[in-house]
Amino acid sequence: MRFAFVATNLLDLWAEPRFNSERSSQLFFCELLTIHDEQQGYLLAKQADGYTGWVDKRHVVEIDESAYKAYSAGPKSVVKTPQSIILDAKRTKTPPHFLFYGTYVRAVRNSKEMVIVALPDGAKRTIKSSAITPVKSRTRDRVTGAMLVAEARRFLGVPYLWGGVSPAGFDCSGLVQTICRRFGLYVPRDTKDQLAAGTEVPRKQVKTGDLLFFKRHVGFAVDRDKIIHASVGGSGVRVNSLQPGLADYREDLDRDFNQARRLL
Repeated sequence: MRFAFVATNLLDLWAEPRFNSERSSQLFFCELLTIHDEQQGYLLAKQADGYTGWVDKRHVVEIDESAYKAYSAGPKSVVKTPQSIILDAKRTKTPPHFLFYGTYVRAVRNSKEMVIVALPDGAKRTIKSSAITPVKSRTRDRVTGAMLVAEARRFLGVPYLWGGVSPAGFDCSGLVQTICRRFGLYVPRDTKDQLAAGTEVPRKQVKTGDLLFFKRHVGFAVDRDKIIHASVGGSGVRVNSLQPGLADYREDLDRDFNQARRLL
C-alpha cells in the first residue's frame, strides 16, 4: 500500500479517474490518504474514514508508512478563519498560499503571533496563531448546538458547490461536516451516511444544532421551525423557515422532511 498527503489547499476528489467527472468531495491541505490504484495520472485515494475517490497525482506528496502513522497519531489544530496565509518557515522562495477554514494542521512550536506547523513529510510552515485553535479531546462535552449554528451563520451567502466543503463553496452535507470538523466532531461526508450520526429525535422536540434531514438534503436546525443549510437553488448558505406563513418558508423542505438527529 502507498501513503500520501494533500499538498494543495483544496483538492477535488473525483468519482472517476478523469478531470470533470462527478466531483465527490474535496480534500483539505495535509489530509492523509492511502493509495490503492493509479490510472492516467490519477490516484484512487482513501481517506482515514474510508471515503474514496480519484485525485490528480500532481497535487499529493507520497510518504512512507511510518510518517503516515506518526502524523495521524499527533495532536492537531484547526484553521478557524475563512482563509489564512501559510508561509515557508525557512523563508525560502516557496510562494505563500492560503488554507481554508476546517483544515487540520500539526502545531509544533508556538509564539505570540506565529505558529510553526509540521507537514507529514517533515517540512515546516508558519501560520498566524490567531488563525488556528487546538482540536481538543472530549470536544463533545463542550460544544453546544448554538455553537454549531453560530459557526454556520458565518458563511451565509457562500455559494452552493456540488462536492464543496469550504468557504469557496459548500454542498449541504459538506457544510455540516466542515462545521462539525471545526469542533473536532466527526460526521460522515454524505447525507445518506450522516443519517446514521447521533440519535433520532421527534420533530416536535428539535433543538438548535440538531441535524434536519429531507429528501437527499441536510442542514442544521436554527430552532424547531428554521434551518440553516447550503441550498442548491442558487442562494447558497441561507436560513429558511419550515413553518407556513413565516418569511422564507420552503414548502418543499417542509413536505419532504425525513427525520431529525441529535449529535450532542
